[in-house]
Order: sequence, then structure tokens, then C-alpha cells
Amino acid sequence: MTTLAATVDPRAHQHQVVRTWDRLWTHQPSDAKDDELLARERKSKRWRLILERLRRHFGAVENLRTIELGSGRGDLSALLAQEGACVALLDSSERALFQARQRFGRLGLQAEFLKGDLFKTSELERYDIAISSGVIEHFTGHDRTRSLEAHRAVLGKKGLAIISVPNAHCFPYRLWKAWLELRGCWPYGFEKPYSRRELSRRAHQAGLGGIEVHGCGFQQAVNDQFLSLMMHRPRKDCADSVLDDRFGLSLILFGWNA
Repeated sequence: MTTLAATVDPRAHQHQVVRTWDRLWTHQPSDAKDDELLARERKSKRWRLILERLRRHFGAVENLRTIELGSGRGDLSALLAQEGACVALLDSSERALFQARQRFGRLGLQAEFLKGDLFKTSELERYDIAISSGVIEHFTGHDRTRSLEAHRAVLGKKGLAIISVPNAHCFPYRLWKAWLELRGCWPYGFEKPYSRRELSRRAHQAGLGGIEVHGCGFQQAVNDQFLSLMMHRPRKDCADSVLDDRFGLSLILFGWNA
């Protein structure tokens, strides 16, 4: 995969990423499904880690200014808004932002919706928190570091970047992804998951400090990739696992604007 990534024209790759996600955003979940997705995220270890870290360092979430980069429909921003944060969503896809506006309107939540390029965030205002989930793994080469720099660029002094990515050491996810790619059914375009080492290294290169990386969701990975998709069993809420830190579905990085 690394060899393939080295041959990709960065500009052509960025256009392909936009086309891929515009195609995916043609589907919009029902209100009931949307409520289920948000409820599941609210119960996740990832959200608990985020909420704990924000309360520890800022005292409260209320009135914090946050921006979600590559927001899509704004799952994390919706939860932050429900906690009283002042949220902004940035995405290059108008289809994604249209769905986000509908979702926030339905939930009675306020937000600022920005159509823009992840690599032009230095033109934006400064925020207390820059957050993303499932975004920076879709870039190749030096753009992987630039995508982390984009988070730092929107942060004010002592601002916090929160970045969630798929874990390269999560074998249920890797097997699931390889199987879908073999069948020609993988829907997300180029996606190279991060190891803890690469994520920390690139965060340092991007100028972030006080870096912490946590793992979460191993049991969720087993349930989603093996049980739900292959055995057609219903999803259930997943408890924390002793394997989260090393083999969890996601890695989540916290880094301060140094």
C-alpha cells in the first residue's frame, strides 16, 4: 500500500477523495437511524474520552468554540452542541453540509456551516478545539502531515486538537477492509490506517505538543466487522475491552497547539 501511495498525484488524489465522498453523501439515513447513530456514539469510549479530556482541561464544554474538519454530517459536533459548545462544521462536500444542516435543524441545534478546503484552514478564525474523525487517513505522503497541520492552524493559544483515525493494528478492521477490496466493494476510496507511532510522529511534525494517543473500540470492531457483516447478527452496545489500547478499532489523539 505504501508503494502505491507514493505513485499517486496529490492533486488528482484530492479530487478523487471529493468525488468519493460526494457519491457517498447521496445516501441519507432516516431520522430513526440518525438518532440511533448519535446514541451509539454518545455511549462510545471515544466520546467518553473526548468529554473527559475537555472537562479536565477547560473545566466545562459549554461555550467552547469548536470546529470539526471534514465534518460530514457532524456526528461529534452534534454531541458537542448538545453539551453547549459553539460549533462550526467544515467540509468540501455541499451534499454533506446539506445533510448536516437538516440534522442540526431537526435536533434544534445551532452551528456554523463552512464549505472549504482542509488545506486552507489558515484562512479561518481561531478555535478552542479542532476535531476530526475518519478524515486524515484518506491522504497520502506529506499530505498526511499537512492534514494534521490543518488542525493546528485553526487553534488559538492552548487550543486542543482531537483526531480520530482507524487503527492499523486492529485486525478485524484490516480483514474486513481487505475482504471488501478483494470483492471490489470497498466504498471509501484510498484509506491507509495509522499506527500509534505514525500518528504521534506526524503530530509532532505538525507542531502539536502534549500528545496523547488512546485506543478504543476493539469489541465494536469484532461486532461490526465479523458478527454484523458476516454473520448478520444485530449490533449491540459494546463494553470496553482490555484489547482497546493496542488493537482497538480507532486511535484518538489529543494534542495542544504548542
